Amino acid sequence: MKKSIYQFYEEIDGVFLHYTSFTNRFLILNRCNHDLFEECSNDALTSLPEKLFNNLKENGFIVEDDVNEYECVINGKKREIFNTELYNIVINTTLDCNLSCWYCYENRVEGSRLTRNVIEGILRNIDFRYQKNPYKILKISFFGGEPLLCFSGIKEILEYSKIFCKSREIDLVVDFTTNATMLSDDIVDYLKQFRCHFQITLDGAEERHNKIKVDKSKGINTYKATIRALRAITDRIQNHWIGLRVNFDNNSLKDIQRILNDVDFLDRSKSFIILKKVWQLKSNAVNHDALLEAIQMTLDRGFLVDYYVMPKGSVCFAEREAQALFNYDGKVFKCTTICSFDKSNQLGELDFMTGEISWKSEVNKNWYRNMLPVKCKECRWLPVCLGPCTHQLMNHKGINMCTFDACSLTQREYLMYLFKFNVLSAEINGKNM
Repeated sequence: MKKSIYQFYEEIDGVFLHYTSFTNRFLILNRCNHDLFEECSNDALTSLPEKLFNNLKENGFIVEDDVNEYECVINGKKREIFNTELYNIVINTTLDCNLSCWYCYENRVEGSRLTRNVIEGILRNIDFRYQKNPYKILKISFFGGEPLLCFSGIKEILEYSKIFCKSREIDLVVDFTTNATMLSDDIVDYLKQFRCHFQITLDGAEERHNKIKVDKSKGINTYKATIRALRAITDRIQNHWIGLRVNFDNNSLKDIQRILNDVDFLDRSKSFIILKKVWQLKSNAVNHDALLEAIQMTLDRGFLVDYYVMPKGSVCFAEREAQALFNYDGKVFKCTTICSFDKSNQLGELDFMTGEISWKSEVNKNWYRNMLPVKCKECRWLPVCLGPCTHQLMNHKGINMCTFDACSLTQREYLMYLFKFNVLSAEINGKNM
């Protein structure tokens, strides 16, 4: 037996919080057991007290001699990248939006909408991919712009997909990234027949949110419209999952308690809070104390809070081979975090008649290969972090990128957050840690 290369600890209030990212497990050891483990060589591990040894082994803090943990991590990542059970298509129904937000990174294309030939090409692609590599889950993610500006196109795609999946016993997951102000009662009533995931954004409490998310054409209270939509999803779409994203700067961090009061009706087992810094706020300028308070306050209210949470759950969706992003005009991409969905960033071409995608050579050559920097390969967080995504690495060559550089927390603070997250997750899901 040997100690895992991915285990470490922090001393907290006189006890030792041990963590291994290899299995994402925690152990709290008193000083005696901590010292026994830390001072023990690999050759002497089996001489540890039986209960301590079994706990360490069962939780992955010690592993068999022949286990190459790094290879296990990389092979697991490869399996996710090339997993064919899930086919995920992302669709920019439009690059137009009904709101104007100062931090938005995308170039708006007013009046843009899915066209007839693009819709037909996407539907043919759903069938083409299945004939080539039969999948068990079809996930359709609607993005934009504001995707609900083109609900007629969404509905046509979903009607086809519903019949297609039912006849082949494929699970259908429908995913929306939306400001939710256009999520009318009629749309909610239509969507309740599906398994629906939503990522919906608030930009602070009511006053601040309304100054950022402005509907110039209708002049509506966008905050109240979003809250109404969240309640409608909760009450009427039984099979739902909500990621409530709070885009924050140092001012909106102070609004967390008011936001939590307004969304207290959300089902904790079907929702979570995402805290996401606006990109214009530099990491070293984040109000550190306010951030820690916001995280703790959210956990105290029973919400799982995603603040660069690890494990990520899987590789970035754009890193998966069985994924494609279709723009409203038929151009094909992988990643949603580009500012311009134009020819310069285009990665593939959709044949509208057959549904086949012709990918550029750079995708086949570079997109799926292991490009991890040496720093990541040697990092104890690698199994749960998996390193920067391929798109970032290809576009920021020579630049060191790390989650801890972006999250404004020390490793000790982050480890405590992750521990609390896991405790709460176990409570919500009725599981043992």
